[in-house]
Amino acid sequence: MPRCSEATTAGACRAATSLTLVVALLGAGSAVAQTNPPAEETSCFCAPEPPKRSVPDYDGRGPAPMTFDDALPWIPHTLLLPVYVVSEYAIRQPLGATDTYVEENHLPTWFYNLFAFGPDHQFGIYPTFFFDFRVRPSVGLHFFWKNAFAAHNLLTTDVAYGGSNWAKVAIGDRYSFSATESLGLEVKWNRRPDTLYYGVGSQVTNTFISRVGSDVLSGRLTYDKVVDKSVDLEAIAVIQRMVFRDYTCCGDPSLEQRVEAGQLPAPPGYQINTTSLEVGFKAVLDTRLSHPDSHSGLRAAVGVGMAGDVVPGFDTSWARYGASLEGNFDVTGHSRVLSIGVTALFVDPLGHQPVAFTQLVTLGGVEPFAGFYPGFLRDRSALVAEVGWHWPVFAFLEGVAAVSFGNVFDAHLDNFSFELLRMSAVLGVRTAGLIPGGGFEFTVGLGTNTFRDGFGVASVRIAVGVVYGL
Repeated sequence: MPRCSEATTAGACRAATSLTLVVALLGAGSAVAQTNPPAEETSCFCAPEPPKRSVPDYDGRGPAPMTFDDALPWIPHTLLLPVYVVSEYAIRQPLGATDTYVEENHLPTWFYNLFAFGPDHQFGIYPTFFFDFRVRPSVGLHFFWKNAFAAHNLLTTDVAYGGSNWAKVAIGDRYSFSATESLGLEVKWNRRPDTLYYGVGSQVTNTFISRVGSDVLSGRLTYDKVVDKSVDLEAIAVIQRMVFRDYTCCGDPSLEQRVEAGQLPAPPGYQINTTSLEVGFKAVLDTRLSHPDSHSGLRAAVGVGMAGDVVPGFDTSWARYGASLEGNFDVTGHSRVLSIGVTALFVDPLGHQPVAFTQLVTLGGVEPFAGFYPGFLRDRSALVAEVGWHWPVFAFLEGVAAVSFGNVFDAHLDNFSFELLRMSAVLGVRTAGLIPGGGFEFTVGLGTNTFRDGFGVASVRIAVGVVYGL
């Protein structure tokens, strides 16, 4: 086979070769091939194209040096590499695999069927548990009975145990007059030795962590009605008997020991058993109630309540009130929701006696300051702003990430200062609906000291469990 002549280009050679292959594939016919054999000159061997010539260094200065602008994109790439590795290989891929397994095997339905029984699953008993880093872990059972004694009636019973001097028993009964109106009654007894107390005020630290033991017996009556599909009205009446106990827990000194050692001042209401009665009212405007399929909307809530110790009378009484405003925006239209909100809470004495420390405004344990331990912050008022991000993880779990800034303050936010703000940050997953009146929660959070005190980490909180309610 002759080589290509110098006048023959590589492109022409490829074209000729391709034409020959096309003719063969089209089956031009063996007769054609025999009567008209291709000229020998049309077959040639094509040398490869020479490589591209590099750009000449005309000025002799070599390649341009890397500038700061060239290196700038690598800074966030490098800093965020650990975050990417964790989110990709420790969170996204395991959750994705779990999601696939759960949905393919219908685990939510299987779980519900395992613990619910009777016609239309009217009865059920579920195991419950809760673990929080700073308080006693507990295990228990949640029982429910739909249409108990009458149609549209729900009866629940909960029992839990958390070791020595830790026990809880609750019975709830809710009757629904319609889809928008209900009346509920709950009776609960709770004995525990591990209630946390750090002090009162904006600048408390975990230096003098202490424990408070108590027995609390309470009854709650709740009337709830939805008006105009977007306004939820709730009226409550609560009677509570609280008795302090000298229980000890968790290797920490009791509040009594701290006070006797002069490490903490005796808080208002210290060692005073109370029998309190409270009546309150709450109104919530939520535009999403009238559009169940929408995750975007505005939520505004106001609440007020008056309470007092029925034994000494009006002299030991107080009022609590507060408001919150929150906007929710489904950014992608697929349940990726950005929430921005602010909450203000207040409590004031109505008589001459100060408000007991057990009745003060408290932040910690739940939103909007879930990065702090329960009961970490107590005072007469609180102000918190929060930004959150919520997204579907899989069939029955929702992811949540939130950052909050705020603190507790003196009466009516009198000593409010930006230097006294703290931060709470949480990341976790949660659900509702697996268990009537409850759901699963897993939260990792942290809380900081104030800006004035250096903004260092004050608490690292890990909580996981199945919570329940009426």
